[in-house]
Amino acid sequence: MTASSSLHRILIVDDNEAIHRDFQKVLGGSSPDQVLASLEQELFGRQAAASPHKQYVLSFATSGQGALSQVQHASKVGKPFSLAFVDMRMPGWDGLETTIQLLRAQPTLEVAICSAYMDYSWHDVLQRVKRPGLRLLRKPWTGGEVLALVHELCERSGGRAAVGGG
Repeated sequence: MTASSSLHRILIVDDNEAIHRDFQKVLGGSSPDQVLASLEQELFGRQAAASPHKQYVLSFATSGQGALSQVQHASKVGKPFSLAFVDMRMPGWDGLETTIQLLRAQPTLEVAICSAYMDYSWHDVLQRVKRPGLRLLRKPWTGGEVLALVHELCERSGGRAAVGGG
């Protein structure tokens, strides 16, 4: 299976469901090929050629505890996540505690902390997590910033968390 037909599982952890929708728009929305195929079917009454494989499967959690449950289950069934975007300010576990717990459950997980406001210095975050390669995505972010991070971190995951596309 080629890398272009692999699916990377990405977990979005944020208590604001509008943020989930924003990530969905950037990473999981309809591609131009899918829109054209739909229009062609509508206009000509036939199914167009299959569009290229979608690269990302998105999952969402509104709390650190919910995210941990999803990561544990995904690892147990052999479909680990490639990447998690974790909001820093959430009720219950904050992003720092959530990240620490997620990495205990799946040490190969790539993580990007996503926040407009930090309650810790970045140095403190890195010291507590003890994980090289942790990234910071500042809110408000752009779609280009998200795509660049996803590309970098999914590449870094080296396909170890990629699952076959269908």
